[in-house]
Amino acid sequence: MMKMKEALGVVLFSLTFLTSQINGQEAVLHISDASSYREYCVVHNHSWTPLPQLLDSALQYQLVNLTSTLLCNSSGINPDVVKGKALVAMRGECDFSQKALVAQSLGAAALLIASSKSLVTPSANDSEYTKVKIPLALMRYRDFLEAKKVFGEGMQASLYAPPYSKIDPSIAVILLISMVTITLGGFWSGACERWIWILQDLLGIAFCLNFMKTISLSNFKICVILLSLLLVYDVFFVFITPFFTKNGVSIMVQVALGPDASGEKTQGNMVEIPAEPQPPAEKLPVVMRIPRFSAWAQNLCGMQFSILGYGDIIIPGLLVAYCSRFDVWINSRKKIYFISCCIAYLLGMILTFAVMLLSGMGQPALLYLVPFTLITSVVLAGCRGEMKQFWAGTPYEVLDSPREPLLSEGRIDRSVDGETC
Repeated sequence: MMKMKEALGVVLFSLTFLTSQINGQEAVLHISDASSYREYCVVHNHSWTPLPQLLDSALQYQLVNLTSTLLCNSSGINPDVVKGKALVAMRGECDFSQKALVAQSLGAAALLIASSKSLVTPSANDSEYTKVKIPLALMRYRDFLEAKKVFGEGMQASLYAPPYSKIDPSIAVILLISMVTITLGGFWSGACERWIWILQDLLGIAFCLNFMKTISLSNFKICVILLSLLLVYDVFFVFITPFFTKNGVSIMVQVALGPDASGEKTQGNMVEIPAEPQPPAEKLPVVMRIPRFSAWAQNLCGMQFSILGYGDIIIPGLLVAYCSRFDVWINSRKKIYFISCCIAYLLGMILTFAVMLLSGMGQPALLYLVPFTLITSVVLAGCRGEMKQFWAGTPYEVLDSPREPLLSEGRIDRSVDGETC
């Protein structure tokens, strides 16, 4: 009873942690006048200058336009003009912390740094963090020009950073896509009729389906070797290669997203947002990309996506397809191997998402999917006394002829009339 209570406590703690609200580095700049308002994306450092989560809790400042200066020193600026107000200065020449300290010395209540380049999370030396007491954020210079055109000089500004849930509905969509694709692809591979799939709007799913249908592994030994090698490959390129790249991004992520994948590159908890709208880059997509439905800043920053690589579907899918064909070979009408492997894949995906949410970083899904599917298949074949047949599979030439069931010892031979694959 005590162990059950402890286990229940761990589950409840995990659910509470996963559904908790977290603060990102993106925030909202709310600019208004007496009759209207507009909101813009800004980037701040939550650990350095935390912002309120609600607009109603945010302080309102009058904006002072100092974009004619870089604010690296206080020369030429009248403290009476900026005292208690939010300053807008241009980015460049000196550190963010130096600009913030200059604004703070002038009596400013907040600092916005207008940038014509990509917005990056503001940072400073450890010794500088404690000195800055005012909110600091970066905004696009073009956004400030637009706001100035709309509201004129009498702009009122508020800064707030709404939290977002760690669990996003996009995870459910990714899980659904992967499960539907791997199930249909595996079943198609073991089915005895030729199916025609028309999935024009889902090119990625169609590609994975056709790959698993076309590529057939003839025995479990090949499955073990292939999946194990690709597991090592996946872990190496996700976890190890960031130590050798200049920007600390894994080669796997870089290849998956393609070159110039603006708005999708992150380094730890740091973000980068393009200063200007970017034209679509020419690249070969090898990931499923689902917009995060709960991304509150989606329309402002346009950068929140959940991704799943094709390989995380195709590689375990080859084993699922082999299990489906083995069910045909042994005349298993309940599709025991196919269904068990699909369930194992589902559990592996759920564990992948759980570890990703708990760790706050992307995971090599094959690290969890390969052990789940391989071990499940081995245990099932061992319990049914079919490990020898499951390991050896069937010769390649059998795949091009009508498939006869491979019956295990002691099973009754039952003909399958009218079925040809």
